[in-house]
Amino acid sequence: MKKVVIFGAAGHTGKYLTRKMQSITDIELSVFVRNPQKFEGMDLSGVNVIQGDVLKLEDVKRAMDGQDVLLCSLDGNVLPMAKNIAAALKETSVKRIIWITGMGIHREIKGIHGVILNQLAKKMPEYITAADTIAASSAVTTLLRCPGIRDGEGETYSLTHEGEKLRCWTVDCAAIAQCMADMIADETLGANESLGITN
Repeated sequence: MKKVVIFGAAGHTGKYLTRKMQSITDIELSVFVRNPQKFEGMDLSGVNVIQGDVLKLEDVKRAMDGQDVLLCSLDGNVLPMAKNIAAALKETSVKRIIWITGMGIHREIKGIHGVILNQLAKKMPEYITAADTIAASSAVTTLLRCPGIRDGEGETYSLTHEGEKLRCWTVDCAAIAQCMADMIADETLGANESLGITN
């Protein structure tokens, strides 16, 4: 049984991840959140809720201790969060990280979409540095580069390597969750790669 912890589990996409991982019988699930009240109305049967702040290294170490896989759906001040996660790897058991980030962070998208994404990237350089910090860490990592994330239960997804043409410009939250579940089941899927995900 794999022990999985989700950072950012109380966010919109994070809740999709939480429900998906709950449904998998061979996963022991923990969620790491600042405010557990954000789960109000959501069934967390069998889930270990760890309260803390990703901006505090000791909290991060506590959340990662004893875990095998870390799923990250974080926003806000992500660079210090990424640095704390990378630092905590030295003292915890996590061996795999799957990190949700944005499409275009490495100028991998060509054409008019690439121009637009490059402009956005210039305004949020910390998101790029955070993703690169995770990729350079001692864990086996996957950067899951997402275009427009939308509500939706469509679990079919398409993965592309940097430079490959995308099938579309949106991805359902359920597809992200299914992809992460597949990567947990197959440790070679996406290992040490930066992958675009769309429906």
